[in-house]
Amino acid sequence: QTAMPHSMKLLLLALLLLLATEWAAGAEDASPPDAEADVSDEDDPADDKAGGDATAPPAKPVFTPPKVPAGSYYAQFFTAPSNLAEQLVLSKSKKEGVDSDLSKYDGFWSVEVPESSAIDADFALVLKSKAKHHAVSAKLAKPFAFDQPGKQFVMQYEVKFQNGMDCGGAYVKLLTDGPGMDLKEFNDKTPYTIMFGPDKCGMDHKLHFILRHKNPKSGKIEEKHAKKPKADLDSYFNDKRTHLYTLVLNSDNSFEVYVDRSLVNSGSLLEDMQPPVNPPKEIDDPNDKKPADWDEREKIPDPKAVKPDDWDETQPEFIEDAEAVMPQGWLVDEPLTVPDPKAEKPKDWDEDMDGSWEPAQVDNPKCKEAPGCGPWTRPKVKNPKYKGKWSAPMIDNPAYKGIWKPRVIPNPDYFEDKEPWRFAPIGAIGFELWSMNDGVVFDNLLIVDRKSLADDFAEQTWTVKREAERLADPGAQSVVDAVRDATKDRPWIWAVLLMVIALPAVLLIVYCCRGSPAPAASQASQAARRKKTDEATPDSGAPAAAAESKANLESDEDEDGDENGEPQDGEEAEDDEGEEAAPAKGDSAKAGNESGSARKRAPRKE
Repeated sequence: QTAMPHSMKLLLLALLLLLATEWAAGAEDASPPDAEADVSDEDDPADDKAGGDATAPPAKPVFTPPKVPAGSYYAQFFTAPSNLAEQLVLSKSKKEGVDSDLSKYDGFWSVEVPESSAIDADFALVLKSKAKHHAVSAKLAKPFAFDQPGKQFVMQYEVKFQNGMDCGGAYVKLLTDGPGMDLKEFNDKTPYTIMFGPDKCGMDHKLHFILRHKNPKSGKIEEKHAKKPKADLDSYFNDKRTHLYTLVLNSDNSFEVYVDRSLVNSGSLLEDMQPPVNPPKEIDDPNDKKPADWDEREKIPDPKAVKPDDWDETQPEFIEDAEAVMPQGWLVDEPLTVPDPKAEKPKDWDEDMDGSWEPAQVDNPKCKEAPGCGPWTRPKVKNPKYKGKWSAPMIDNPAYKGIWKPRVIPNPDYFEDKEPWRFAPIGAIGFELWSMNDGVVFDNLLIVDRKSLADDFAEQTWTVKREAERLADPGAQSVVDAVRDATKDRPWIWAVLLMVIALPAVLLIVYCCRGSPAPAASQASQAARRKKTDEATPDSGAPAAAAESKANLESDEDEDGDENGEPQDGEEAEDDEGEEAAPAKGDSAKAGNESGSARKRAPRKE
């Protein structure tokens, strides 16, 4: 095999050294410029407060209020605790059908900087109570009407489970607009148009998208649930990071669900909701009843069959083996267990209080080497006379009519809604939740009519927060994060990385796909191998065979000369003459003889 060319090795080494040098320079640039001065300044109170810790965490970024998109229907972020009373309405309602102790919406809410916040002064709405009902809401700046083709509905908000989530919801309800809407009476019965967001209890986790749809013929309202996302959502409940949830509804009846700006679910309102938005055209007749004489049995026992006279149902399935013999050495009189000879009665044992003391039982040591101990019984074998309980064979039922089904009739409630995206208008937004975990954080709620507006808002809010949380927890950074940080101010390093990774691969492919060596090089290699191993050469008579024989003879003569330290007189001349006397194309026999003799060591010339 051919080794890698020296120039290639030098090129790869140079690239690796360049990368290592730049990486080290980046680490030096990341250190504070006045680090030495900080360490040497003994009077610095900051150093005293840190206790001389040179690895203090980096300072948190300070919250910057985002720019609210023009024309937003609702935009809510928090800058101070007073926002809770000024912009949100706490429910004073009660749940129906539950005990009075559990019916109140007395769960505590707070607008505060979360304990786990990675940004200073970044206030948020926090659910503070465990195992209580919570309800808080706010009116939209203007009702959202689903009335224009091409108009999108986009709802977006952040959720962070600071303490994880065992059982509870963090979904939002978009309340149906109407003249009688009273947010102080907001409860689980308040009409909503859409419900959206995460929910979990035990191992069952969901990302709800539920719409309430009214049947225009019957007036009945049904909840329609979107299909379950295929993505694994479990980590969103347990990683204790802020996640961004986005719902997009389009006037072509399509929907999209995003988590952290990545699409996790999508579909059609007409095809991917359960139950379907449009009911079936036909239904089973609810008044149709199965006739009393309808026989659904496909097979029945043969009524003409008779049990044979010799059929004995009294024979057991198993009987004792009459030919079995007790194994030799079986200890019939030995029990399986015996009192433990090492057991001693406790000194504080009171016969009157504790009863008669008996040592514990242990396995009988005599039974370990014997085939068995105790009474011996014959083993059981299959009874050849056993037939079991007789039953008549099964035959086709002549009265079989098949499985009964009610007749199908036109659905009196059938309708076809070709535009289910025209939902009831939304007038308010609210959280009506119950949770076994406290510390659930909500922030940066937004309702707009274009996804691009929501994306711009997310860049100012969630993207900044995600980066701050990542930097605040270096242990959670991935290899990709580390490379991204190292190359953020040096984008050209990506080109070096590409060269270091891609160039060796390309060179390896070129090297492996090269053609076979030239014929001359191959023949030289074969000649060297034969000279080394004294391998027999076929008497082909070809000039190449004669030349090879000549080469072997010259090699042997050289080895003889080496034994005496110097070549003998005349050897060089004879070599030259031998080259001139190489056999012609027709001298095949002579070439073969010379080839055969060349394999023997030539006699030493005196």
